[in-house]
Amino acid sequence: MAVIIFFMAIVFAMGSGIMVVCARNPVHSALWMVSTLFSTAVIYLLLEFDFIAAIQIIVYAGAIMMLIIYVIMLTSIEEDLKKKIKIQLSAIVGVAFVVILFIQTMLSGCSKLIGWEGLDYKKIPETFGGVKYIAYELFSKYLLPFEVTSLLLLAAIAGAVVLAKKDKKN
Repeated sequence: MAVIIFFMAIVFAMGSGIMVVCARNPVHSALWMVSTLFSTAVIYLLLEFDFIAAIQIIVYAGAIMMLIIYVIMLTSIEEDLKKKIKIQLSAIVGVAFVVILFIQTMLSGCSKLIGWEGLDYKKIPETFGGVKYIAYELFSKYLLPFEVTSLLLLAAIAGAVVLAKKDKKN
């Protein structure tokens, strides 16, 4: 049963990823991204990475995607949406990457069927993916990148507000 749910989550994640790239409305694209993040969290749950699945939902689907939706709504890019846009090179490249990731995920999921050993889970330490391990790594080795990322997000919010105010003055 878990294998069926795993493959359903993979197919849904890949389909949602394609819709992220192909959606013409940026808000719809962001909402498809939320569904992609939720299906990725299901995959993490099935792999028994409970903490990473919870962080996936709380941080990415909750906080980051709401920030992206607020920025999209503040910058009011409706004028760009009114123009007829043909399929751009970025959409084609995005769909190609999603297809490649889908094939790669299917091959790694069916690794026992095709005789490929893949990742040896016995070599992964017991503490990997746990709260203590992630907290230690985050606040010791990666403290500076963590803080720089928070400053970049703060700058993005400030930039969106400035752009929104400039449009309203004119």
